[in-house]
Amino acid sequence: MPTLVVNHTRIPMTLHIDHSFLTPVAEHRGPHTINRHARVPCVIRGAALQWPATRNWTFDYLAKLGENRPVKLVVGNRELGETGFTQSTFSECVGSLESNGSIWGGGARVAHLKEFDLLNEFPELRKDVRADALFPPRQHVSSSAWIGPEGAHTGLHYDLLDNLAVLLRGSKRFYLARPGVVESQGAVSSKYDRWARLADIGIQGLAERKLPEASLFVADLHPGDAIYVPKGWWHEVVNLKSSIFLSGFFGPMPYVVGLWLLTGTRQLIHDAMPLHGRRCTCHAVT
Repeated sequence: MPTLVVNHTRIPMTLHIDHSFLTPVAEHRGPHTINRHARVPCVIRGAALQWPATRNWTFDYLAKLGENRPVKLVVGNRELGETGFTQSTFSECVGSLESNGSIWGGGARVAHLKEFDLLNEFPELRKDVRADALFPPRQHVSSSAWIGPEGAHTGLHYDLLDNLAVLLRGSKRFYLARPGVVESQGAVSSKYDRWARLADIGIQGLAERKLPEASLFVADLHPGDAIYVPKGWWHEVVNLKSSIFLSGFFGPMPYVVGLWLLTGTRQLIHDAMPLHGRRCTCHAVT
């Protein structure tokens, strides 16, 4: 496979992207509170290394908490492709991650447990997370988990809220594009997502186009690392290994409440549409 040099470490590429187009995301080490006014992504190496979650949240440990709790897995890259789901239980899917069990599928249809409210479903896990020191003051934070096998993929999109996320197990690769890059290529998708805007192109296709220098970025995350992705920054994410990833979407309370009301109104209108008229990430193609 082709390789990419990031911070002087040679790592395998999961997508065939010319490495000359990719700039490593800026890094900090140890305790670091992000500066959301800078509006640029950054990686905080070791931000959660001392968290009990990083030490204790093995796949088997979490699976035993879940028992037969039903969950809905996203199949494939719903941001770019068709939207599909499959049903499982939390214990079945998480307990099979070490072996990439058949419930996760494979290839372009590998499944992913996305936007799962882990800390609400299992409140006893909250004591294992020490996120307060990472966030700027006076922010409302909403957390959700992404749990999935090697090869699980989230297509190119940007979020409507800032995101500070921590990798607790496994490894992930983030590909990012500056705000405006996808728009300049006429590649914004009309597909609906309540909390994000989607691209109708992947990062590989974007990298093949003639773009200004330093348009595209890359970062690899390992257990205990955190990444800050400001709203409006396009990103595509690939699991290099089976992973547990905890996101914290945040913003000032007045802004978050206003956005919740606005997107909630749009969601009500969307849900009222006939099924055959929906092209979205929330309803499966039938």
